[in-house]
Amino acid sequence: MNHRLHVALIAATSGLGGLLVGCGTKSDVSLTGNTPAQYSHVWVTVQAVWVNTSGTAGPDDGGWEQFSLSTPSTVDLVAENGGNLGSIASGLRVRAGTYSQVRLIPVDATAPLASSAQNAGAIYNFEADYVDSSGVTQQLPLELLNPDKGIGIPTSIKIPIGNVGVGLGGTGTTTGVPFGSTSGTTANPFGTTTGTTSPPLTSTTTGSTTSTTPNNALAAALDGTVNLVPFTFATNSSGILWSAHATAAYDLSIAGGISGQLSLTNITTSTSGLPNIRVNAETLSADGSRWVVVSSTAVLSDGSFLLYPLATTSSTIPLYYDVVIHGPDIATIIVKGVQVPRPASSNSVTSTSSTTTTLATSSRTYTVPTTTSTTTTPSVTTSGITSSANTNVNAVSIGTLTPRAAAGSPPTSYTANIATAPGALLPAGAVVSFYQTLGGQTEVPYVIESSPIDPFNQVLFYPQALSLGTVDSGTWSTNGTVTMVSAAPKEGAGTYLVAASSPGFSDGPLSLKVSVSPPKSGTATVVVPALTLESGATAGSLAAAVVATTPGKYDQGQLLLSHDGALVATASLDAVLTQGTGGIVTVPGLPTGTPDAVYYATVRAWKSTDPGSVQRQWYPQVIDLRTSTSATIALTVN
Repeated sequence: MNHRLHVALIAATSGLGGLLVGCGTKSDVSLTGNTPAQYSHVWVTVQAVWVNTSGTAGPDDGGWEQFSLSTPSTVDLVAENGGNLGSIASGLRVRAGTYSQVRLIPVDATAPLASSAQNAGAIYNFEADYVDSSGVTQQLPLELLNPDKGIGIPTSIKIPIGNVGVGLGGTGTTTGVPFGSTSGTTANPFGTTTGTTSPPLTSTTTGSTTSTTPNNALAAALDGTVNLVPFTFATNSSGILWSAHATAAYDLSIAGGISGQLSLTNITTSTSGLPNIRVNAETLSADGSRWVVVSSTAVLSDGSFLLYPLATTSSTIPLYYDVVIHGPDIATIIVKGVQVPRPASSNSVTSTSSTTTTLATSSRTYTVPTTTSTTTTPSVTTSGITSSANTNVNAVSIGTLTPRAAAGSPPTSYTANIATAPGALLPAGAVVSFYQTLGGQTEVPYVIESSPIDPFNQVLFYPQALSLGTVDSGTWSTNGTVTMVSAAPKEGAGTYLVAASSPGFSDGPLSLKVSVSPPKSGTATVVVPALTLESGATAGSLAAAVVATTPGKYDQGQLLLSHDGALVATASLDAVLTQGTGGIVTVPGLPTGTPDAVYYATVRAWKSTDPGSVQRQWYPQVIDLRTSTSATIALTVN
């Protein structure tokens, strides 16, 4: 399965006085972003938020509370990097209870432009902007998979029972307002807020005293590093697909973070103005065979970074992460054993006790003081007139580090791409990761770089740039110092292990290597084998009966199957569109027999002589393979 954190939901569940059974406190929803350095804007527009107490409910199953926003909200994921939050909704009246799933309903790029997107400067509701090799800014629509079904986010959040005033206010409805009914013709009431914001405050009057309490704060963290999927089709035509993977959820009241500062002397920035350096928080996989990414962020223009939110354990048993700082032009930096304690309930707290902790899946032992950083919470007067912004999060610092050049200049890096064996394709939603291992008998490989595959061509759209340098590593301590040691990884400087991963499939074996021979230039290629289904899943198939309403209008196309907005499989429609009368297209090898085996279909179709005529169409019928190994669907291509 794919371990990278793609979408994470965060909830702060502050209780309120004056209890009323059945009423929940108001909830606010925000987005935080994580995007590759080449993008100058990634616009995301949302028009509804759904919640469900069932973690396995599909979008057509029961139990959903649906909140249609009075007008769509647009957030730029590039601006909302490093823990910044962009508001999309405020004061949703979510009933008290424990919810296991949240679903964001987006506005498709082909829909009329929402006023919030127009005000932000976008020309599509979902859009990715970048500067091409000629220095020209390109604004491309982000293609969504079944936007009517939304982006599903597994979570576990508890909405507490609120008071009368709180339970009756807010924006949204639980009566299931259709997501397509929002026109987006009025001004966005929530704006496109940038920067870290404190939760809006709700005033409650009891007798002659007015108190003010923050609303519940929910935020979805969207990881553009692997969710932005560039691809090519037809002849010299390209696009960008948004394939949203959701794997984890957090409660903001017990979340933590990791911050740091890099000295960027002589570090080249990309066209977006950001250094081409990223930071991962990684933990060991369940089987202990490799490190996996649970959060990732870009280094900002001033060299700072913040990995937030991160899960914490109890206040007495801290959780540790290894931090990987990487980029093609620097020597990779690995800081081991960074402790992220649970936030204190008071405004600030320091514990000077020492603990010795052995990681459950590692033989490493760390002895460090369990000291937390200062956490500031909103403070208000009883009159509700003033409040102080919550400008800090519960984050520990790894201090200031100075990256060194990857190798002699030039070159400092090389590029790598993949190939697949005949008849052994990767799943369409696969991500390919490049690993290196520190010296030592107990060390296992770290993820250094990752990239989604072009699902239609089984290659990396952008060959992955890999550092030729050795690795700097050290162990974190709370005194602010990390002693670094430079050494070649076990694989050798500039050599990487390569493995693929994909939802519904077991991770690929860590046996392939890629490197480049002197003179250290060009693009190296590695053949990545097909993945096997994850434990408990059975291979199934879909038979799609495809008919074009206007024979000859299209002669090329693609069928895409998705789950919760993430790409799972593709199939070519060229043959059935060319013959005019339609036909059956079979999609084999689908994961079935698991709670996630609920799929939906999207079609892309175009005329080969005019690739710009591409049309997208998605279908509401559910393809339910939770208890079956085969399914059929009729697809009419308009």
